[in-house]
Amino acid sequence: MLLVIGAGGYLGAAVRRAAGDRPVVGASRRTGLDITDRAAVLAFMREVRPAAVINAAAALGNAGGAPADSWPVNVRGAGNVALAAASVGARLVHVSSDALHGGRPAPYTEADDPSPVFPYGAAKAAGEAAVSHACGSAVLVRTSLLVSDGVAPLSRHEETALAMIRGAAPGALFTDEIRCPVPVGGLAAALVALASSDLTGVVNVAGMEAMSRHDLGVRVALAHGLDPSRVPAAALADSGLVRPAEIRLDCSLVLKHFPDLEQALTL
Repeated sequence: MLLVIGAGGYLGAAVRRAAGDRPVVGASRRTGLDITDRAAVLAFMREVRPAAVINAAAALGNAGGAPADSWPVNVRGAGNVALAAASVGARLVHVSSDALHGGRPAPYTEADDPSPVFPYGAAKAAGEAAVSHACGSAVLVRTSLLVSDGVAPLSRHEETALAMIRGAAPGALFTDEIRCPVPVGGLAAALVALASSDLTGVVNVAGMEAMSRHDLGVRVALAHGLDPSRVPAAALADSGLVRPAEIRLDCSLVLKHFPDLEQALTL
């Protein structure tokens, strides 16, 4: 049986779809599970006794990236889930983020250590450390911006872009902030596959194409029949914000083990 933590979220819902006929139990704050409560997580895990756990729970923090916003879920909560999974001998797949990297033109491989430059990235890096300490056999999946796969609704990144394009929200999309947006269904399929594999440690799972947030906004505009010239543009370098500019993930490892995932990870 597969336990999905964060089952009520955007990624968690996609994981449940990707699991198909496999028996799944979903848990989230909505169902009464607070992963920051260690005793509660341990008790729940010992009651359910899953064969595998996918932890898709995450907190993004506020716009300023205050550590206090995301630390409890992303670090303490992640560690609690890992400890509980280890206590029942369950395989653990933990969803991390590319945001723990500092940014550079060259793609990051699994061998690259975290080098966070802002609080959310630091929290995700600390979360990985907490998970590894509590459950040494865990898979740490570093991924990128989630986007719709045509089945799921628009992601928050796409919704934000659409609101900006329509003039319903302020702001602009950076032309120099590069990521590898990943279709949520493709990521979910990878997580389910990893839950049944013998891989351990860091595994990169991201979209096959690197693009700027502005490029993503252009795709959203075209998909909704809107003029792409209406996508507001700005430069991260001029914004005063401290966050990584270029993060590309090398996904050779996951594709070596699961070559059929390439299409699902392509926008």
